[in-house]
Amino acid sequence: MQAYYSGRLIKQGFLALIVALVAGFLLIFSMIGGMSLSPVPILIEFDLPGSIAGWRTVHVGMLMNAIMAIAIGAAMRAVVLEESASYRVFMGTAIAIWCNFAFYIFGMFAPNRGVTLEANRLGEASLAGAAAFLPALLGSVTLIYAAIVMWRAQAKDEK
Repeated sequence: MQAYYSGRLIKQGFLALIVALVAGFLLIFSMIGGMSLSPVPILIEFDLPGSIAGWRTVHVGMLMNAIMAIAIGAAMRAVVLEESASYRVFMGTAIAIWCNFAFYIFGMFAPNRGVTLEANRLGEASLAGAAAFLPALLGSVTLIYAAIVMWRAQAKDEK
């Protein structure tokens, strides 16, 4: 089952990579004010909700989440984990990936950037801020837990 959860986590990483690449296109659309059909000189103008900095955060953040998931999934194959521990590493990391995605998206629309539930020096509290903060908190806790499980695992060559 360890290889099964490792493979599932690697697949989550590639799904996060796809999301990151789509966000990269949305970043470009945000930067140029529409969708370009380059090299054909056609621009379909529209205003994408959010900001250039916000879409950059989604793009780069999800790229990093993809790398993290693929790396942890590959690292799972180098340690000895019981089935329940494999599942916890998989779930803890997968939850973190998609909670981070929610943080990036909702944080883009939150005056306080979603880093606290209340107002802070960045801006006022809002529903978007709460929708960013709460998943980020959950994801950080589950990822810390997954990292601890991996840290405590015995390396396969130590047996």
